Amino acid sequence: MINSDRKKYSYIDLRSESEYKKGTIPNSINIPILNDDEYRRVGIDYKKNGNQSAVKLGHHLISGNRKSELINSWVQTIDQNQNIKIFCKRGGLRSSTAAMWLNERSIQIEVLKGGYKDYRKEINNLHSNIDNYSGRWLIINGYTGSRKTDLIKDVNSSINLEGIANHRGSTFGANQSEQPTQQNFENTLTKQYFKLCNSRIILEGESRNIGNVTLPGKFYEKMQSSDIIFIESSIEERVNNIFNEYVLKPQKQGVSSQSLLNIYSIALKKIRNRLGGDNYALIKHKLEASLNGKEEGTKLWIELLLEKYYDRLYNHKIDILRKNIIFRGNWVACKEFLKNNY
Repeated sequence: MINSDRKKYSYIDLRSESEYKKGTIPNSINIPILNDDEYRRVGIDYKKNGNQSAVKLGHHLISGNRKSELINSWVQTIDQNQNIKIFCKRGGLRSSTAAMWLNERSIQIEVLKGGYKDYRKEINNLHSNIDNYSGRWLIINGYTGSRKTDLIKDVNSSINLEGIANHRGSTFGANQSEQPTQQNFENTLTKQYFKLCNSRIILEGESRNIGNVTLPGKFYEKMQSSDIIFIESSIEERVNNIFNEYVLKPQKQGVSSQSLLNIYSIALKKIRNRLGGDNYALIKHKLEASLNGKEEGTKLWIELLLEKYYDRLYNHKIDILRKNIIFRGNWVACKEFLKNNY
């Protein structure tokens, strides 16, 4: 069920909008049989009066033009997508009702057995045991700013964890758009994993948490025991890389310097205690001077962040990781190594 290949929409999610938003199967479109308010009302009636009364209320709510428009939406989606299935929470009443209504239009539709609940059970079971993972995992590692994500994007057989998480994996890594829910992060990650699980898998070295989402189950432990490709990069290169990614790139995309200053000031405040008062004050001053135009283009705040915070954090990990390093070199050398050996 999890690893089937899908194009465009492969599922119609019949659950309510809130259920869908919390988590759904990748490549699903939400056309709920009961919207949030209707689902809430039916649930209350079920608790008060039992199943028969709740079913009667559901059919009353979805009748007439409302029912016709709903079925038309399903039919249109089915016509535009091959081999599409429907699902609800458990593959129960909502799915069977939708299938019955579609059958009245001479459309046979497959119901996903067990619904979203069984799908999530498979996800959780996969990640509950490290022995369930297959394929050879290679981890791209290096100090902050060494363009690890760029290498992930530039090689085959990779999974871009930061891309799935919609976060660049650091205190300053939040994007303008919101991150996926934990369930959707896990669902998308697992889908991409199954595409590669019988071959090599290349991943960027990450913390267990990427912004507000967390690597599922034993995924992080598997990464920690995998071979490492280590990118070596000077602090000057790393400062320039970060300045390009975090300042120049968003500015070219229309993000104002003041907006960046607001975002990065909030991020900086989160690590104030770890930096110490003097370092915090100095970095804050240099950040403000750079983005306010007083010292336009200055990168000293980035260099200080690397030296006083990020590199110190990474130095605690490097002794543990060193035993797993199978190759180290600059960005181009690491790319060539992967190309020629894997």
